[in-house]
Amino acid sequence: MYRLLLGLIVGSLCVSAVFAADAGEVSVPLKGERTQSAEARQHALRDGLETVVRRLTGRDQVAELPGVNAVLDDPSRWLLRYAYEGGTPPRLKAVFDDRALVRHLSDQGAPVWSGERPPVLVWLVAEGTGRGRMVAAGDPLAQRLTAAAARRGVSLTLPEWDARDRDTVTVADVRGRFDGPLLQAAGRYDTAWVATAVLYESGQGGDTTLNWRLLHDGEAVAKSRDRSGDTDAALDRLVAVLSDRIAERYSVGAGGGPGPGVAGDGGDGDENGDTVGAALVDKSNWITVRGVESLRDWQRLRQALADLGPMRSVALRVASGDRVQFEADFAGGRSQLVRSVAGVEGLRECDDPAVASPTFCYR
Repeated sequence: MYRLLLGLIVGSLCVSAVFAADAGEVSVPLKGERTQSAEARQHALRDGLETVVRRLTGRDQVAELPGVNAVLDDPSRWLLRYAYEGGTPPRLKAVFDDRALVRHLSDQGAPVWSGERPPVLVWLVAEGTGRGRMVAAGDPLAQRLTAAAARRGVSLTLPEWDARDRDTVTVADVRGRFDGPLLQAAGRYDTAWVATAVLYESGQGGDTTLNWRLLHDGEAVAKSRDRSGDTDAALDRLVAVLSDRIAERYSVGAGGGPGPGVAGDGGDGDENGDTVGAALVDKSNWITVRGVESLRDWQRLRQALADLGPMRSVALRVASGDRVQFEADFAGGRSQLVRSVAGVEGLRECDDPAVASPTFCYR
């Protein structure tokens, strides 16, 4: 029975990894008088591919990232399928090979997401003629915000704004930057990232102003006051800066180390002598996991490891008792690999003096 289990695991872990299910899917408007011409299709494919690259890197400005211009110059290389959609204007729905793009971009040294995007809870106040209102899940403004987030592959959570929230938080807390009540209420949404924003919409064609802050584990990490031409532009800008800031901590760059501002690597190397961002070789890409006891656990773990953005493949090396060791082909340094695996649900770092590789305990 145990050998059968190992056989199933070996087969499943050697399968190519799959990134987020919809990361490579886009719908792009077709421009020009001849919307189904080859030229219009090529422009739409390039625009769609650029959107996919933004999702995979978490960056708003992607043109200067290593290898990106060459990718955008040849959309057909990464295209899996496309179809025309109706509407005014008509649109082109395309699906790109996000897995191949992640591998290629990371090999070129561009930063790519190291795993699932952490959700961001957004306390958004829309100022009107009165004292303002909280934008809750289901609100039309919330839908516009989440649509902007979907285009960037950012996971946003809007508060329910039910009696439980209102007993703890007020609109004045967001405007006054009183983080205590906001963080207390955020506990039910289970996220380390919290954004607060106040939107001032102009009803006379003037600029829209957005004051925003981003907190991680209760500490403010970024803030700004931005002006945009309209509300949608302001929401797009908010999503862009949130994505850029979070990607700085969760992206991996194969050639140049993590994205700018990544904390926790301790300079150019780590205590194991690895250079951050160097390709993994020899034993530095081994991972040990303890406590996986059922086929269902194996399957969940396999999928979670495979879904890490820069993970090219994962193979089983050895299993003994409750200890299993994997060999990972990962586009990043050892410290980046450890940080990425530590973010997988159900895994936590733990000590095992019997092995030299990074060790994680399951559940």
